[in-house]
Amino acid sequence: MPQPSLAGVLRSTVATVLTLLAAVVFVALAVVLMVTQVPDGTRDLDAYRAAPRCPSAPARPAECRWTREFTVAGVRLTSRRGRLDTVTLTGTDGHRWETAYTDRGPVIGDLGRGDRVTGTVWRGRLTEIAARGESQDTDAAPADLRARSLIAGLIMIPPGLLVTAACVWRLGRRAGPSRGMVATLGLAVGVFFAGLFSPLAANAVGEDFWATAAVWLPAAVLLAVGARVYTTRGNGLAR
Repeated sequence: MPQPSLAGVLRSTVATVLTLLAAVVFVALAVVLMVTQVPDGTRDLDAYRAAPRCPSAPARPAECRWTREFTVAGVRLTSRRGRLDTVTLTGTDGHRWETAYTDRGPVIGDLGRGDRVTGTVWRGRLTEIAARGESQDTDAAPADLRARSLIAGLIMIPPGLLVTAACVWRLGRRAGPSRGMVATLGLAVGVFFAGLFSPLAANAVGEDFWATAAVWLPAAVLLAVGARVYTTRGNGLAR
């Protein structure tokens, strides 16, 4: 059975139209995400940073930050994709807290059963733990959703627009797909994977849009140069 190719997608009018529709939806979802998240994307994070210390243990979820001691009841570190590392903590009252983490960080990688940590509780969520002079956020900590949505836009919008351009270009031409069309579609695929890789490469500085863009831009430029070279290399369409 022949494997589908970028040129094969563009040779079929039906496949081109379906690809175009998928690209438009892809871009629209990214735009909606940015419009809804960017304006108030740091509201919870700002409230958390400005929250005062609780004078005493709150009886219910509160806007102040309450710091207390916990004992590590269990640590589960995993390398499985889509699964988070987890740490089970027990308070002095015997209540168990299940916490999850997006990375090993400076704390949980060295934790063991019976270790003592200091936890911060805000709005009823355990948002941060500290031990040995280091601290680490849990996945319940408020995040900069503005940066997160901008990074998502960087990953989704450029390749979506490139796919849209290639498909519209193809539908406006009666002859078969040109090398430029195939190169544009290939560039979209490359830029998409560069976008997925960039946040991982910039992870050392946290979830930061500008750091991610600094990694993404050179990769995108190199891919664009490669697409240009492919387009101008000859007139025959690669199979």
